[in-house]
Amino acid sequence: MKNSKTFKYVMYVTLVHCLTYFLCGVIFSNLMNYSWWWQQPGVSDYFRDYGGTANALGPFVQVIRGLLFAFILLPFRDFFKAKKNGWLFLWLLFLGIGIIGPMSAAPSSIEGVIYSKLPLAFHFIGLPEVTIQTLLFSIFVCRYLNMTEEERRKSILQRPFVLAVILAVGIFFVYTIVSIIFAIVQKVEINTQDAELKNMLQFYLMMLIVFVMTLITKPNLIIRTIILYAVSVIAFIFYQGVILKDLNLIYDFAAPVLPSLIYYWIGSLREKSYQKAKNIDIIEE
Repeated sequence: MKNSKTFKYVMYVTLVHCLTYFLCGVIFSNLMNYSWWWQQPGVSDYFRDYGGTANALGPFVQVIRGLLFAFILLPFRDFFKAKKNGWLFLWLLFLGIGIIGPMSAAPSSIEGVIYSKLPLAFHFIGLPEVTIQTLLFSIFVCRYLNMTEEERRKSILQRPFVLAVILAVGIFFVYTIVSIIFAIVQKVEINTQDAELKNMLQFYLMMLIVFVMTLITKPNLIIRTIILYAVSVIAFIFYQGVILKDLNLIYDFAAPVLPSLIYYWIGSLREKSYQKAKNIDIIEE
């Protein structure tokens, strides 16, 4: 039982980190115009190409970071739970040690301002994203720690909107990884100039499709999965043929396979969860 609670905690913390990182990254990269800043003198020498292969691997790396955060915070769960404003203590920990005072010349840190050649203004460009992302992370993690057993029993699988958001973001991660693998196998050069403006928009479109399909409960799961796959293929063909002017039918038919299988798997888990909850209600009656 204890191991089950620990596993759920680790998975939850990892998921919260990935979701908050993704959402804050999308919002602030456009709001603060990261693509322009990455090309400026000093900054371009410090970072890899914006939108390049390394940058595209970012979402996948966040899974590892999320697991790292979960295991590091594992011994301190009771401390944050016992505090009335535990989220504030956790957030201050991130701000003090992780953002402002790390022992490296990182952007937005004291060491970075003193020892790096990054423009002073640049240190404030990324600050809103990391502060808000860690704030949201701290709030959601501490909220989970203070949930009652009854609240925790209500699975995410039984919350359609929340599940739709999580699955849509997760599918974005999957498409990113699949696209990179596909590009490496076919030796296709990844476009670093239009990644955010055009190439990435097709994945946001896929997110929207998955989000909508997750909220739909009829017809049966197999048919919905087939519809999702077909719509995804058509959307890829249309977007790449009309918008990008770079049609690749092999990719268009292959890329949606894994996301569709994940959609089916999560859908089957959701149906089992609803059935289990229904059986419990019948027994209690």
